[in-house]
Amino acid sequence: MIYNYEIKVINGKEKLLLYLDLNYEFANLDFKSKKKSLEKAINEFIIKNKILFKGSIVSLIVGGVLVGDLLLKQPVISKQNSIIDDITPKIMEVDHLMKIPDIPEIEDEIEIIYPKEDNNVNQNTNSNINNNINTNTITETKTSQVKESSRVEEKNEVIDNNIYIQLKRNNGVIENIELEEYVIGVVGSEMPALFNIEALKALAVVARTYGLKAKSIGKILTDNESTQSYKTKNQLQIMWGSNYNTYYSKIQKAVNETKGKYLSYNGKYIEAVYHSTSNGRTEDASNVWGNSYPYLVSVESIYDKSNPTFEYEKELSYDFISKKLGIEVNKDTIINILGKTVGNRVNEISLNNKIFTGVEFRNLLGLRSADFELEKLENGIKIKTYGYGHGVGMSQYGANGMAKNGISYQDILKHYYRGVSINNL
Repeated sequence: MIYNYEIKVINGKEKLLLYLDLNYEFANLDFKSKKKSLEKAINEFIIKNKILFKGSIVSLIVGGVLVGDLLLKQPVISKQNSIIDDITPKIMEVDHLMKIPDIPEIEDEIEIIYPKEDNNVNQNTNSNINNNINTNTITETKTSQVKESSRVEEKNEVIDNNIYIQLKRNNGVIENIELEEYVIGVVGSEMPALFNIEALKALAVVARTYGLKAKSIGKILTDNESTQSYKTKNQLQIMWGSNYNTYYSKIQKAVNETKGKYLSYNGKYIEAVYHSTSNGRTEDASNVWGNSYPYLVSVESIYDKSNPTFEYEKELSYDFISKKLGIEVNKDTIINILGKTVGNRVNEISLNNKIFTGVEFRNLLGLRSADFELEKLENGIKIKTYGYGHGVGMSQYGANGMAKNGISYQDILKHYYRGVSINNL
């Protein structure tokens, strides 16, 4: 249950942080029914690790999130004989779940005297030394004991070297999620688990880069498509059903085999953007967002037609189109496509001399792609699109096609992101 700990000083008082190896389901624990097992686990962990803890507050941390505080009655050490009277800490109360509570100023109810560590003090064997210990000798001995005690405490403290990603959940709670766990949740959410393992590896590196770049600039990510989608183990289990164990193991393998790898250009994290399906070519970033990046240029992506919905048709009424575009559109409206981009998507389109970029038109009408064809009907327009997404960076279906044809994840990445380096943390 408990896999790590550290001791921190907050407002001049020590606080023991216990890291629990539980995931999303921990938030649903009934503390009253689980209290005894929780007490036992904490007691055993403190005793086993001989934790020199002088405070009274123990915090439980799951997946980087503080889920509750415990108030402990500390062990009492006899002044006379240094024997531990009660080695078992007792849980006094629990500050319940999924919030970061204010730490109360708690006065110690009992005096705690900690046992002195054994010190191998060099004995002076000179027969002329007076047997009476002077004040300086006592002071030096106490100083030695304090230093030794400090060293022992330092050895017992475990430093958490993991990297954590800040993620704002749909319920508004901001969580700190360990990087590799975050990548598993993104890959499982963003790419079909049936895809080739090399495609999954490629997305793992891209997703990790996206998270690291966000962290480097202090950006809080979301768990939806406004940044990268992310699902917990419970959510993946609901989505995959009976295939959960197989799919999770596969994605975990892809993430583990690329652990710590990320993409950079000229020593900096790249803008690690990607999409579902290209139209046969990816798009230059400048045609979508107005900014050019030397590694986000249009490249061939020949396997995208493997997506069953590569071609997609929908009919939109004139009333709907008029409201979305803010102009009157009917069967008499003159519509002209004014040119294509290097990625073969609509560059500009005019409707009765009102000009929209292809990206604007796509976004306003909620189209799957900016590569589209129009056919006017009596009551609306039939729109046929090719591909799915903004088209910049790696195409997921394109990557899967390359992987199935024996291309490694490294070569997939270097195809879609030109001139980048694959680095290790």
